[in-house]
Amino acid sequence: MRGSALASAMVVGLLLCGAVPQASAASLEEQVKKLRAEIRRDVGVKLPPVPVPANNPQTRDKVKLGEALFFDPNLSSCAEVACATCHLPEKGFSDGKEVSPGCKGTEGRRNSATVYQTAYLSHLFWDGRVQSLEQQALNPVVDPVEMANTWDNVISYLQTGVHPATGKGFPKAKKFYETAFGKVFEGEISTTTVAKAIAAYERTANSFDSSFDRWVQGDDKALTVAQKRGMLVFFGRGKCSKCHNAPHFTDSDFHNIGVPNAGFEKAVQFPQNPGICKGVASTVDPGRAEVPALHASCADVGTFRTPTLRNVALSAPYMHNGKFDTLEAAVVHYEDLSQGTVTAVAGELDSDIRKGTILFGAGVGEAGDVPNMVEFMKALTGSQLRGPDGGVAPPAPK
Repeated sequence: MRGSALASAMVVGLLLCGAVPQASAASLEEQVKKLRAEIRRDVGVKLPPVPVPANNPQTRDKVKLGEALFFDPNLSSCAEVACATCHLPEKGFSDGKEVSPGCKGTEGRRNSATVYQTAYLSHLFWDGRVQSLEQQALNPVVDPVEMANTWDNVISYLQTGVHPATGKGFPKAKKFYETAFGKVFEGEISTTTVAKAIAAYERTANSFDSSFDRWVQGDDKALTVAQKRGMLVFFGRGKCSKCHNAPHFTDSDFHNIGVPNAGFEKAVQFPQNPGICKGVASTVDPGRAEVPALHASCADVGTFRTPTLRNVALSAPYMHNGKFDTLEAAVVHYEDLSQGTVTAVAGELDSDIRKGTILFGAGVGEAGDVPNMVEFMKALTGSQLRGPDGGVAPPAPK
């Protein structure tokens, strides 16, 4: 791995080398109890405190303001696309689509990543181009395939209650923002204060209290037999925890796992490819290597940030391009990796997932690995945020 900020604190050891036979119930319980002891030793039984920057402390009023901004479509040029349009709480803070639609019929080229656990990440976006939630909040507003707006227009709307492009007035929103920004930021409405408020709301999107968490805390009945078998493979011979380590089930690092093209990729989407590494094929996503400072880094070609698996059952489809519609399809991809039938679309596969390193699935593991792993990942569904009563809409004073 290349410098994961979480690796030293989060990596649970690869505990169970070799194939795990279909053991007796007593043997299975002995193995999972040993695993629980290891997890408790390495990462404890609770989530660590949420990292909060000194210049943006959390307050209840700031979070409420950030939530309103997150769900307000008037931050977009078309008055139809809010942050929450692509990051819906009921869909695991994704949107259920392969790629997300933007203003005027545009479409993005990467899947809408979940907001859960992003408070703990050292890099944001699939390619890790920014290092804070405050930086991340600035980008979608001006992205031409997302909200396609300008910050001048956003500030004008927040100050006047009039959407510049449509000319429509929202007096209730004006009153809400006037009061909220006055209370939280002494009346300052700027790109900085907007980004700080949205980031504060996103820092509350942290999932815990899943069946897995209850099992770690001592409830032996919190997981089914299938989930326990899947968990043993996950933390053992499947080596899934190498990148999806507890407690957040991500290492916040970047890996090339050979996800195939989804079929929508076009050369026009990747204009920088000729200047990346020694030249990358025009119709493939170069991943982290697309970050300008990394254009010369061939090692970053085709790598993407490891997503959290918390609440993963809610956020289909999966991978950076939404290639896999179901958890089962995503897990089968790892079965294919274990058999050596996957080649990288760009760059080179991570050494940890090449043939012979993952003992998982048909041929090198057990027939039940795929369904058991899917069941275990369902056990990572925990606490969830809900959107405001008005849904994706301008706020109104209560």
